[in-house]
Amino acid sequence: MWYALVEQQRQWLRAWRAAARYAWPVPALARAAAACYADLYEPLLGLEAEPPPFAIGTIALDGRRCKVVERVVAHTPFCDLRSFTRPNATRAVLLCTPLAGHAAVMMRETVEALLADGDVYLTDWINARDVPLDAGRFGLDEYVAMLDGFIDSLAQEGRPLHVVAICQSTFPALGALALRAQRGSAPPASITLIGGPLDARVNPSTLGLAAATHSLDWCRRHLIDTVPNGFAGHGRLVFATWLQQAEIAIVYPHRYVSLIERYAQASSRGDARALAAARRALLEYTALLDMPAEYFLDTVDIVFQRALLANGTWCVGALSGASGSGTLVEPAALRDTVLLTVEGARDAVTGAGQTHAAHAMCSSIAANGRRRLDVDDCDHYGLFTGERWRDDVHHVLQATFALGEASRTSQATADTTVPPCVRCTQAPLI
Repeated sequence: MWYALVEQQRQWLRAWRAAARYAWPVPALARAAAACYADLYEPLLGLEAEPPPFAIGTIALDGRRCKVVERVVAHTPFCDLRSFTRPNATRAVLLCTPLAGHAAVMMRETVEALLADGDVYLTDWINARDVPLDAGRFGLDEYVAMLDGFIDSLAQEGRPLHVVAICQSTFPALGALALRAQRGSAPPASITLIGGPLDARVNPSTLGLAAATHSLDWCRRHLIDTVPNGFAGHGRLVFATWLQQAEIAIVYPHRYVSLIERYAQASSRGDARALAAARRALLEYTALLDMPAEYFLDTVDIVFQRALLANGTWCVGALSGASGSGTLVEPAALRDTVLLTVEGARDAVTGAGQTHAAHAMCSSIAANGRRRLDVDDCDHYGLFTGERWRDDVHHVLQATFALGEASRTSQATADTTVPPCVRCTQAPLI
């Protein structure tokens, strides 16, 4: 297996880096060059043992700095529920981050923005290499069950709850919410699905085509590796980070290039604050995690190859060894909530229409409770970070939160509208 060899090379590079930093003095110019190399290229080598912290100490709110308290409020073997709370928050927002290789800290900017709206609860994924074998499997079934438990605990707080799911997490999030509705549980005040492959058959991306055209056996033989000794999860089968790093560098280089350009511009201006922010963004983007093999293969099979949610045949519980054939997921059971779907016009990760497909699935939600947002000149990552997120997406989420809460206290939802936004279009519902 390659994993052990790659990790050994990383250990050698870490030792070389430590020696280069501390073994001898270097001129100031050489130190600057070394710092630039460390900032721009070392992240791609995966030399950092852990992702950077969120470190959101305060936020600006109503013209003053407001303290933010961060803590883990629930723990599972594969994922923590991490809370970010601030004084006088009247609502809770569950931010479902994707289990797609990136560490959850990539959503740091998303969390900061959502804290203006309420307390934020985030799915903070644990590196599969650090999860002992006796914790068992983690596939889509377990993912759905985990989200169900998190939603259940937050719903008991009594505050309005809003679920925001991004990218890959839209699929299990919609599954968990649909199953809850089928059991008669009250839905959250609103559901927002951003850039996710709910129907990967529609305008498939390069990633989607690759997943759909390679057999599961090929994926097992070429993409799955075994965690070596030296980690708590040694022996666990995973989709390893070194393969994901290759994907970042080869398949989607534009995001990394844009972060380098941001770094270079801040450096050329001598703007220390902007340079620190650019360095942090690079570290957040390149902080990767091993994914459990069961989850990765379930996603290839259920999401991309058979599209079970879209064709109405996804049964949860059948894959994890539960008795019987599992429970059919029926998104049409969802009602009495507001649904917002968001897509970017330049999204190369999730094809156009794949997220908006949720409206046909959630047919029992009233027409005046469904919204679709298309953001012009926006790539995948711009849907939850950067200018498009701040200027075009976030304030539509805020209006969706308000609409969802208003519909709980009044039936006159038809009079509540999403305000217009810059550089985006709001598609009519048919």
